[in-house]
Amino acid sequence: MDSRQTVITFAFVGIVYVLGLHVPLPGIDLDAFTGQSYTVDSGMLSRVSILALGLMPLYAALGLAEIARLIGFPWLKRKDKQSGNIGPGAVVVVIALVVAAMQACGISGGLAATPLVDDEVTNFTILTIASYMGATAFTIFLSDRIRIAGLRDGFWPVYSIPILLGLPNNVIMSVEMTRTGAVPSTQWLIVAVYLVMSVAAVVVTSVLWRSACRETGVVEGEAVEPKEILIWPPVLAITAAVYVLGVIAFIAPSLAAAAQGATLQVIVLAIASILIPLVVFSYIRRLKVANIRLIVIAIIIALIQILLLVSGAIVSAFIQLPVSPGAIGVIVLTVTALGLQDRDKVKVEGSLRPHVSAQTDS
Repeated sequence: MDSRQTVITFAFVGIVYVLGLHVPLPGIDLDAFTGQSYTVDSGMLSRVSILALGLMPLYAALGLAEIARLIGFPWLKRKDKQSGNIGPGAVVVVIALVVAAMQACGISGGLAATPLVDDEVTNFTILTIASYMGATAFTIFLSDRIRIAGLRDGFWPVYSIPILLGLPNNVIMSVEMTRTGAVPSTQWLIVAVYLVMSVAAVVVTSVLWRSACRETGVVEGEAVEPKEILIWPPVLAITAAVYVLGVIAFIAPSLAAAAQGATLQVIVLAIASILIPLVVFSYIRRLKVANIRLIVIAIIIALIQILLLVSGAIVSAFIQLPVSPGAIGVIVLTVTALGLQDRDKVKVEGSLRPHVSAQTDS
């Protein structure tokens, strides 16, 4: 995929995403919607659009699949080798659609209790489920159109598109907040320093990881190193931390109720900081290469990812400007941009399509 094709693909997906946010669910009464002091162009319309779920169903399904790969399910390894690590598998698709259907049931019940649903519409729940499942299936289709070197599928490039689309509005809001004196102008400097250092940290992890993979023989020739280790550890760690808190809330609700606000965030960060090294070394274990350099770089990657999460949480807590995409957003955008640089030279055994990762189990 050359640079022009990449730009066209990203633009196409971005346009489709924007249009989807402006397509209301079947059964939504737009007259009632505008009667609630909202306009059709309002951001509130996205909450009742066919893309209201966004990438969450696919995100949840891919997360479960990634955990299964790290645990070492043999059938997933065979599936990756057979498919050349391209696109989400059938199990991932099914899980994503099931998640979409479950969420649609809850959302349809909530909307049905409001005046936003046309009284003449019947089977609103079924329409909502069908719409959300269809939107999720189309999201999967779009993610399979964008290929980033080193990543198993196109989910993360699609994940980055809403961040990029929201960036202009966030910048405008930040400028307005500064102009009106709602926040001091010094916050811009803090955010700028945070973003520059965060991007530089991600670039450093990518360079170190690439050099380690090549020196240890993980990748050879024109192949590109697998980049999942640069994104998934903090994502899976945060997700697992939330699940742990959910279990604690179920077992000891009084204890969970006592932990609110900043305390809850600190607990999540603490759990995630413990889990990140475990996930990082799970990726190392899958490479089946015992090398001290690889282990040292894995430790550096884990430490940098922990620092990114903690610094991102601190910036979010003390800075009111919405211009920062957050730690995960910075990681995703940077790794995606770095992957685009390798789009023309990635080769996979048995395939002429230059879009997937190195020839490893990972």
